[in-house]
Amino acid sequence: MLHERVNVVTGQEDAFAVARDACAEIARLRDPDRHLCAMFLPPAVRAHAFVLIAFNYELSRATALPVSSAVTGPMAGLIRLQWWRDVIEEPERGIQARHDVAIAVAALLTEGWVAADALLLMADAREAELCRVADRQAWRRMVLDSSGGMQRMIAGLLGEHDEAVLDVVAQAGAAFAVGALRRHLPEVLRSGRMPLPSEALVELGLRADGEAADLFEVGRLEQVSAWLRQEGTALLPVRRQIRSKGARLAMLPGVLAARDLRRGDVAMTETGRGIGDRLAVAAAGLTGR
Repeated sequence: MLHERVNVVTGQEDAFAVARDACAEIARLRDPDRHLCAMFLPPAVRAHAFVLIAFNYELSRATALPVSSAVTGPMAGLIRLQWWRDVIEEPERGIQARHDVAIAVAALLTEGWVAADALLLMADAREAELCRVADRQAWRRMVLDSSGGMQRMIAGLLGEHDEAVLDVVAQAGAAFAVGALRRHLPEVLRSGRMPLPSEALVELGLRADGEAADLFEVGRLEQVSAWLRQEGTALLPVRRQIRSKGARLAMLPGVLAARDLRRGDVAMTETGRGIGDRLAVAAAGLTGR
């Protein structure tokens, strides 16, 4: 009986290890910028960060509407998000799932590395995006809870518990997400994602319920890019004001955000990172500045 129990525990640990390795690969392939930043974290924290990055990627997939949302609506995405909520609220369901990211997320929860409430906030933020947010305030809350919330959790894994500092870390994560939206804007719009609140669409002379495809009209991409640049810059914190080494490491995506948000609209056509961006992250990651 004891031998069988040991085998079960060992098998579960093996499954967790395989799932974590899969998450690291997802992070490398699907989110190379955050993967680069995570490489400067301590190894144990890095493994957990890769799981969070892979989880964030899975949530982002729920917001993609490759055909008109006027035809399909957000139902498929809502179903996907509810499945993830079930995994978060019942980790055993994730452990039993044949899904590497679900298994790895369940492991984080059962081992006590992250709180379920923080993961649920990320899912709620993606639902808000899927169902459209009304105004700037709600939009900012959305990016702070999703990408910002992920970096906040990484800071917690690094031992940072000061709420004021964690709020600054979240701002860096949110600013990175806005910079990434701007940098990959055509790709984001082709996926059917709507990166703006309804209020911003009206300001641009579009319907509040306009489609992502509407933003491909002549001159619209530049307007959207400018709006994202303004909002992302407003979110970007001053890195040098934070003294905590752990918080600074968790804020590494903000290094890329600062560079992305300074660039002109040419940033929308870029695919890979240049050596300058990589060196900036490396310098900040190695020196802690």
